[in-house]
Parts: sequence; structure tokens; C-alpha cells
Amino acid sequence: MPRRRRRWDRVSWWYSLILVVPLVGFSSVFAYQHFIEGRGYTVSVVDAYTDEPVADARVIVGTSETQTDSRGRSRVPKDAVEIRIEKDGYDPQALVLPVAGDDDIRVALRPNVVQGMIRHAGDDRPLAGITVEAHAPPGTVVATTTTGEDGSFVLRDVPEGASLVVTSADYSDVTMEIGRQTSFELALRPDVVTGRVTDTDGQPIPGARVAIGTAQATAGDDGQFRLEGAPESGDVVVKAPGYRAAIVPLDASMRIEAQLEPFQAKAIYVTADVAADPAQFQEKIDLIKRTELNAMVVDLKDSTGSVFYDTEVSLAHEIGAVRPILDPKAVVEALHANDIYAIARIVVFEDPILAEQRPEWAIHSSDGGLWRTWNGLAWVNAHRKEVWDYDTALALEAARLGFDEIQLDYIRFPSDGPLDEAEYGVEHNTETRMAAIRDFLTGVRDALAPTPAYFAVDVFGLTYWELSDGGIGQNLETIAPLVDYICPMVYPSHFYEGSMGFDIPNDHPYEVILWSLENGAERVPEEARKFRPWLQDFSYGPGIEYGDNEVRAQIQASEDFGSSGWMLWNAASEYHEGALRKP
Repeated sequence: MPRRRRRWDRVSWWYSLILVVPLVGFSSVFAYQHFIEGRGYTVSVVDAYTDEPVADARVIVGTSETQTDSRGRSRVPKDAVEIRIEKDGYDPQALVLPVAGDDDIRVALRPNVVQGMIRHAGDDRPLAGITVEAHAPPGTVVATTTTGEDGSFVLRDVPEGASLVVTSADYSDVTMEIGRQTSFELALRPDVVTGRVTDTDGQPIPGARVAIGTAQATAGDDGQFRLEGAPESGDVVVKAPGYRAAIVPLDASMRIEAQLEPFQAKAIYVTADVAADPAQFQEKIDLIKRTELNAMVVDLKDSTGSVFYDTEVSLAHEIGAVRPILDPKAVVEALHANDIYAIARIVVFEDPILAEQRPEWAIHSSDGGLWRTWNGLAWVNAHRKEVWDYDTALALEAARLGFDEIQLDYIRFPSDGPLDEAEYGVEHNTETRMAAIRDFLTGVRDALAPTPAYFAVDVFGLTYWELSDGGIGQNLETIAPLVDYICPMVYPSHFYEGSMGFDIPNDHPYEVILWSLENGAERVPEEARKFRPWLQDFSYGPGIEYGDNEVRAQIQASEDFGSSGWMLWNAASEYHEGALRKP
């Protein structure tokens, strides 16, 4: 009997083999034999994130292959050297055997499929056509797709440590770490503001600038604009040269219809000392109210480097530049109470206080000391970003104080002194000078864009004639596109004898102003609406004395050209009222 039972065992084994071979294939015969005899490893495959069993994973041993069951389990031969586990939607894994421990091998597969749904944050509707990407450090796109009509998306083969990046032309971008998350439900907020800018007659204003936060846009010829990247809330600021700024609160519609009121500044310059004296300041306000004047330029920082109010810009205090004789908020309030446009003047690169206190930011002489003009004044180096940051901070503060316009003066390199001895620490030529001025103005423009304050710069009158940079970095074609107003100091007394064919240009106030503006307009016709000249209300050099008629002639020339206003300069803030029309 025992012998018969053993013979039957052998028959049973071969009978089982005959039945199994057609089912599993001859390549798996020996694996099956080991399984029957219990002479293999048990492999348990689980999801690395959920710890749930992974069924139907392929377990590959050499040329043979099995699949995990519903419990995520499979067996491999004891003599297997290496196994590989694969499953769609997971990173594959390879193991070298034997594995330390018992005969049970646990394998955790990391899922590499990320899926989700994207909807509109306002009404929960699905968003189709949204770009969804997986980025691996340092920002390389490793997987990309777009959402379907139902707002769903699937990203495959997403590596570990990747980020999910969602972008759209009409909605706010989303970037987030994927981590161990495989499913996302996202709601996108619209971040595009559209609209139209018109004047009070309903006519479009081409080139109007629209800004909120760091987002900016420019209106087209039809006045339409599209502003991308808008924040969730805030005020939209709309500005165009020749108009008053408009502030429109952003609402859920993300649509703006802005109507701008025409405005041409007709201004006088007032020193900080005059503005700080109540009687003299009121006298200037009364002059404006009695005449066609409607604006005042007030010094906040002049060519001495002094800052005339208690600024919050700490550097001004550190270098001893603060001379707090003005209350700028009170100045603005007084001007606005009388419907006067308030312009803050800030002198930039002629700043002897900053140059003396921060000599590393100054122009140096070939002997190593500070370079100085013929009058002994040290200048800061316009190539230095630290100088840019200082004056940008002052300009932004002036905007917060409520000034309608920030006007920067001395936006240039020095024009007098031993120029051939000046050392800048960098290559210094026409191109680098123009680049320094351009980059500085670009930074100020962007800083002021979301504020209601307009941005203006003063330039030499010769800049409208000089085709290069005049050795000082001022080039009309470079500067004009970066500002709201460009203000040439076209004082007839400051043109060389023979200029424009005149022996004494000072004797021809009307022609000097008109021809200079016209010449500039020929060079930058699309920017001519930004021209607002400084006119002289003083006598200087050879030629006639300037009084009512000469000042009026300059005003007439400016208006005949069609400039966006004009400004009168007198260093003592004394003006010929007879040159001005009644309101």
C-alpha cells in the first residue's frame, strides 16, 4: 500500500503538470513547480501612497512573467536572481534577490499618474482647454495636457518631486507641489481685465495705460485693452497723457469702461522754501486762481541733494539729506482744495549729499578721489542701481503722498567739469549711458504704474535737436516711450549763438519753442502728445530782457504746436502775471 501511494503521488504530479502547462505556458512550468512545492518567494505589491494592494501588476523573472492577484500577491522561484515589477500608472521597480529577511517580499510602487478637475471659481462650471503641466526641478516640463470639455485632465509618467503648473490666458496661474497627491480639484480665478478707454466725447484714447498691481496693459487704436495677471481685488488705474487719471474699482465682471477728462497742465515752479512759507505759498495759489494757471511744481528734493520733508526712506536720514521744512500732505491738500494739479519735482543724479556720504556710488576722478564739476559739486554715478533705488523710493513715496505727477530732473550724466577725468567703474560710452538712463526710467515707470501719479522727466532743450545722447545719456527716441510726459527745457537763452539760424536765439522766443517742439515731433511723432515744455520766465545771457510779451510768445508757441500744457521756470518763483490770461 505505501508503495502504491507513492506511485500515485508521482502520477498525480505529472497529471497536474499536464493540466497546468497549457494554461501557464511551458516557460512557467518550473515556476509553477516551485509554487506547488512551496519553494519560492511571496511578493506583495502595494501602492506606495495608499498602502492598498496593487492587482494585475506584472512580476517579471527573466523571460517568465506572472501577475499579482486581487490581494496584490504573486510567487517567484527561490532561485530567481532579479525580479521586475511593472504596472501602468506606476514607476517600475527592480529587485536583486535574495532579499534580506523572510520569504515575503513587500514592494511599494509609486503612482505616477496625476488627474483632476478644473472649474471656474465663480460659478463652478468646468473649464476646457486649460493647460496642465508637470514640472521637474529646475522647471523642466515633463508632462503636459489640456483639460477636456468636462474640465478633467490626466498627466502620466509624472516623476517624484514634480510640481503641478496650471496656466491659461484668461485665468490666474496655479503652481503647487504634487507631493503624494494623485488627484486634484482646482478652481481658477479669472485674472484678465478687459475694457475700453475713451474721452468725455466717447472717442477712443489709443495708448492709454491701464494698471493694477504689477499687471499693465496698453489700449489699442480702438481704446480696447486686455490686462492679464490682475489680482483678485483692487483699483484699476487708467492714465493717458493729456488727461486726468481715472481710478476704477475692480469688480467680479472684470470689465472696465474708463472715461478720461482732458487736462493740460499750465504750471509754475515753486521752491521748497516758498512752499514752506504760508504767506508765499498762498500768494502762489492766489496767482494760479487769478490766471489760466492750474498746476504747481514743488521741490521735494533739489540739486543740493536735500529732501525737504520727513521722508520714510531711511537712506535719506542716514546720509543727512533730510531738511524737513515741508509738510507734503498739507501741500497736496491745499493744492487740491483749490483744484490745482500737484507736481512733485525730484532731482536725481546731481546729488552731492549722496555722493559725499556714499562715495562708492559716486563718480570718481582718475586720481581716485571724488570727481567734481567746475563748481566743486560731486555727482552720483548714474550707472549704480543703488542710486536708482533711492530715487525710485522717493518717487513712489511722493505718489503715495497724493501728488498727481512725479517729475524727475537731472536724468543725465554731468555736462560740465573735467569730463575726461571721470571714472565710472564700468564701460562708459554712448550706448552704456543711454542704457543706464533707459533702465532707470523703466524701473520708475513700473513702480509708478499702479499709482494714480503720472511720470514726467525733464530733459535739455538740445535733446530735441541732438540725434545721439549729447554726451549725457539723454536721447529723445529712448526716453519718450518710457514716460507720460517729457519736458524739454527749451529756454531760448540756453541755445548757442547761431542755433536755428539765429545770431541770438534768445531774441526769438516764439520760434525757438515752436521749432524745437516741431523738430522733436518729427523724430517721435507717436510720442508728441507727451511734450510739455519748460518756458523761461527770467532774463539771462545776451539779447532781450524777458517780460510779459516774451513769456506770452513762448506760451503761444507751445499752444500753437499743441503741446500737453507748459510750465514756467523762475529760480526765485517770481512770475510775470501780465503774460497770463485770466481763467
